[in-house]
Amino acid sequence: MPTSTPQEIIQIYCPSSPPDPRTDDLIELSTAYIAESTFGDKFFQAQALWVCHFFMLEKQGGGDSTSGGSGVVGGIKSVKEGDLQKTFGGPSSSVRDNRVFLSQTSTGQQLLSLWDACILMPRNRMV
Repeated sequence: MPTSTPQEIIQIYCPSSPPDPRTDDLIELSTAYIAESTFGDKFFQAQALWVCHFFMLEKQGGGDSTSGGSGVVGGIKSVKEGDLQKTFGGPSSSVRDNRVFLSQTSTGQQLLSLWDACILMPRNRMV
């Protein structure tokens, strides 16, 4: 049976029992980042991948459905042992950096691939 809702697709990519209670709210919030006009019939899949990317980042930061974690978003960029210091990478606002942000999880990478498959980029030469 084909999946027909973002919730069903999320359970395929990020199975949890019971499902995270924030899932429906995150699906609604994803519309600020995921446009139906861009993804067409892959819109629900794109929403699900965005939500799973959020959940995976949260797990990397030590969070779960009841806590937001430590807020760690990127990989460790530097470590210092004396006087203990760590620096983490994080997202920024440019489109290129948003691609770097999405590439931090497997579902984010799948969303980027889906995005590339759904968007026809301008070509600078005839094919």
